[in-house]
Amino acid sequence: MALFGALALGATSLLGSYPLAGEAVAVIPVALATAALVGVLAFGWPRLTDSPQRWLTSIMLFVFGIAGMGTTWMSIYPPHLEWLPLLTGLALLWAFVQNLARGIEASNAVANVSAQVAGVVVTLAACSWAASFRLPGDKSAIIIGLAAIFLAQCASILPFPARFTSPLAIIAGLVGALIGYSAWWYPTQTLASAAIMGVLLGGLVAAVDRALAPIAAGRFHARSPRRSPNRSKVREVGVNLTLGGTPIALGGVVVYIFDQIPLLFPMI
Repeated sequence: MALFGALALGATSLLGSYPLAGEAVAVIPVALATAALVGVLAFGWPRLTDSPQRWLTSIMLFVFGIAGMGTTWMSIYPPHLEWLPLLTGLALLWAFVQNLARGIEASNAVANVSAQVAGVVVTLAACSWAASFRLPGDKSAIIIGLAAIFLAQCASILPFPARFTSPLAIIAGLVGALIGYSAWWYPTQTLASAAIMGVLLGGLVAAVDRALAPIAAGRFHARSPRRSPNRSKVREVGVNLTLGGTPIALGGVVVYIFDQIPLLFPMI
């Protein structure tokens, strides 16, 4: 699912690079792909972290994620992310009020608030893909970044221990970035910046995999006779979607930085 998401985001970015019917129409495929990423994270994150109020948390993440996307697309001037701090603050307030409403003696209150706040950060990070697309210049950084994430995730899902898949993910990220760089005609990114981006994104995929995989397999997800098979299946789907969608969302921040400040690497 995550690999399909990376491919879909890359394909829509390529389509949006050629505004044959005007800029407003050109951004529609990218807007739909980024909104789908927000939906995936909103559905899956509360199930990964075993939130006691799954649907309410999903609604909260989806509302703020879509609001972040909306402000990013409607922003007139770069950096296009100026509304995210305000949305983050409002989301933090929502998280605290939501958990306070459960009662001061509710179990795992600190863990639930922390997990919800982390979900807000990850979901709003997906807005960086839309912001990067709106920056002037070609979309080479987006394609290079998505190629790196795609191959790094392919390496991370291999049936080997993390001590083997993590280095492979970094190498695969580098290879993917170089492939994306070679496939793009006259990219604004230099070869060195593409290589650095690939290593960083490969490391990000490996780090997210090692950080979230123990949570997915932790005691909060231990099977219980009280849980129906259908509910367990829904949780499994949500967890898998989140494990794949989180590196894509966070990777957008890296791509945005490289797309925003390419002049840092003019002579490398």
